[in-house]
Amino acid sequence: MNNKEQFQWTFHNQANPSLFKLLSFDDAIDDLAARSDQITVITEGWKEGPVTAILRGGVNARSVLDLLAGIGVKDLKIFHLEEKIDDLEDIFLSSVVAPAHQMFDSVSVTWRREPSVHQLLQNIGNEHPMLFFGSPLSVSEILPFYRSIKQVYAGSVTIVRGPLQDMDFDESGEIYKWVRERTFEANDFSLQSVLRNQKRKLGAKIAVILPSLNEEKTVGRVIKTALDVKDIGIVDEVILIDSVSTDNTREIALSYGIPVYQHPEIESGLGAYRGKGEAMFKSAYTTDADIIAWVDTDIENITPSFFYGLLGPMLTYPEIKFSKGYFSRPIRVEASGIELGGGRVTELLARPWLNTFMPQLSGYIQPLAGTAAIYRSEFMKMRIPVNYGVEVAMLLQAVSNMGLWSTCQVNLGEVIHKSKDVQGLSEMSYQILQVLAEMQNLKISSDNVFRRVFSAHGNFEISAKRFPVVWRTF
Repeated sequence: MNNKEQFQWTFHNQANPSLFKLLSFDDAIDDLAARSDQITVITEGWKEGPVTAILRGGVNARSVLDLLAGIGVKDLKIFHLEEKIDDLEDIFLSSVVAPAHQMFDSVSVTWRREPSVHQLLQNIGNEHPMLFFGSPLSVSEILPFYRSIKQVYAGSVTIVRGPLQDMDFDESGEIYKWVRERTFEANDFSLQSVLRNQKRKLGAKIAVILPSLNEEKTVGRVIKTALDVKDIGIVDEVILIDSVSTDNTREIALSYGIPVYQHPEIESGLGAYRGKGEAMFKSAYTTDADIIAWVDTDIENITPSFFYGLLGPMLTYPEIKFSKGYFSRPIRVEASGIELGGGRVTELLARPWLNTFMPQLSGYIQPLAGTAAIYRSEFMKMRIPVNYGVEVAMLLQAVSNMGLWSTCQVNLGEVIHKSKDVQGLSEMSYQILQVLAEMQNLKISSDNVFRRVFSAHGNFEISAKRFPVVWRTF
């Protein structure tokens, strides 16, 4: 290609042409025989559209990033087929994921589980007009690799080969490694005989706590599913903690023969407050179990995997002391067609806050999820807010007290449950914000009043609701 064609390919003159050697696939393979200090770019030509790369890791994958950054790309989407060898995943994290987040304004990295690049291309190829690949190891493999791609992909292919050099792989990207090694699927732990054996080795007693408030439509199914898991020997106790329901929740729970408590009556000498955090705090006094797991009772489609999936990592990896569930939610944002990973309060409040003030926790998919399990001894060391901030407060303290690698997250499948309206979510967000601020030692309003001002047809209305911040300690 001549310089004019090269500038057309790079679409503006920001790049330094001397850094890159551009070839077409029609050029003689002899041009590839010798390595140089340049990045060699073998391409079918530039196609307008989203910039997408399929990368494995190493020098050539990193050279793809150098090329794209050099020609002024700002937004990049990366696909990666999961490696079977953990060390290769570490190389991908070090040579691709960590630098990409520094080099581009916006990066999306998607791990895929297709058995081959060809299967991946069959699934995603039609969505991407141009794809970038790191070169295979040897020159003789480049053209066969290109021809195999073209059998299943009609768009423009670009293969990048970096200079022959040793590369120091930075292993400091703890967040990326943690996400890779501490994110599980519930079905990873679906062999009940293995879990029972691990539980026996640990000698751990496990209690499932079911917090409830007016859940008569769903509580029966949740209890029955928990008892199914108890019957196969993974759980020792199933206990319901009711927050003074006014429907038939308590009567339904009693019909299953499990212990049922109303949280104001537990350790009444300690007083009583309203709130989910209060119920979770009081629940610790109802069991002497070594591991306590909390599962919400408003889940319409609960399955046994919610329980064995949540507990599986703690039984299989003794160094894990805190396990948090996350879910797929059948809620779609019509403007973008994107499923919200963590719910509205997570995406609008918790995730921006954590990325700003506590980036080491940014790998958590749903930091506000209410389904969690922890060793009792660790729970008893925590301060527990009585309100909706309990989930994030537990997460922050678990990481602070035990270290990030003693915690994990588990995909428990799809959840269908009640959703709050915007006003309810606003009040929830305020309570969570109060907890986060106090845990960061930030000064908050002394009156703890959440005010709203409404206007309609020239009339104004001011409402105020007090949310005191109360912390419980054991």
